[in-house]
Amino acid sequence: MVTVNILLSTFNGERYLSEQIDSIINQTYSNWKLLIRDDGSTDNTISIINDYLGKDNRIEFINPLQVENVGVHKSFKYLASYQKADYYFFCDQDDYWMPQKIEKMIGNVGEFDSNIPQLWYSDFSSTDENLKVIRQKLRNPNGNFINPPLKDALVCNVVTGCTAMINNALKELWLTDKEIVGYHDTFCGLLAVTFGKVHFLDEVLILYRQHSNNVAGIVSKKVKGVLTTFWNLNHTSTQRATTILKEYDQLLTDSQRRTLSDFVGLSTNNVFSRLKAVINYQYLYSLGDWKYTLFMRILLIIRIGE
Repeated sequence: MVTVNILLSTFNGERYLSEQIDSIINQTYSNWKLLIRDDGSTDNTISIINDYLGKDNRIEFINPLQVENVGVHKSFKYLASYQKADYYFFCDQDDYWMPQKIEKMIGNVGEFDSNIPQLWYSDFSSTDENLKVIRQKLRNPNGNFINPPLKDALVCNVVTGCTAMINNALKELWLTDKEIVGYHDTFCGLLAVTFGKVHFLDEVLILYRQHSNNVAGIVSKKVKGVLTTFWNLNHTSTQRATTILKEYDQLLTDSQRRTLSDFVGLSTNNVFSRLKAVINYQYLYSLGDWKYTLFMRILLIIRIGE
């Protein structure tokens, strides 16, 4: 039976943490280890963690003597480097896993070269604070979603970390990078698209809870909010692309290097060069229809609201 490490970084998560851990304990797949690192909680989160240590020996608190805030991305890096496994699941402190999440993700692996960095992720439903479903199947509501190639992954991330599983090859590739750029899940997703493979499981396997304290949530629909979110994500994606060009250059093909460089150039080149790049690459917004794609292309060219 393959080994699974579930990586859970907590921070002031007392309100929903027990529900999340209970949903993990109730998984149909049993050969897992839940590694928890607290990122400096000041509420009762650590007490809750300690209570669960006595309930299930598959749960381990990796930093009980050194609780400090290092940020989400770095905290997950500590968790990933703590212990080797065949697969690693990213886990939020406030969601709810469907009982067959691990079993179905592992069952979706199939045969592959374990030396190739790979990432699997599923669909999910957003809920209110009480886990009442607000939106079903956020990734594939219309049944026509496909994983984007590198050029489109740069302009629209599709991997939501709490739905993701990575293999050891991708973990090792991720840990070689010393910089901390954006969230851990989107960076791993970009690494997998660039150097390995990404697989989408078209099934809802978690309930993604929306509440006032979410680190990341559903994007605002107001124009100002949309522009702010778009440019924040775009700037972070530009940083990621720059990091990959710098830290992983020896692994890149000429085509990948050109795709990354041309995307980075969108933030510095003149409007005519940006227009040429957008026409050449025909960037697609993978999580929306043609109107989203058109709007995104216009923004990339004229940079309004940046």
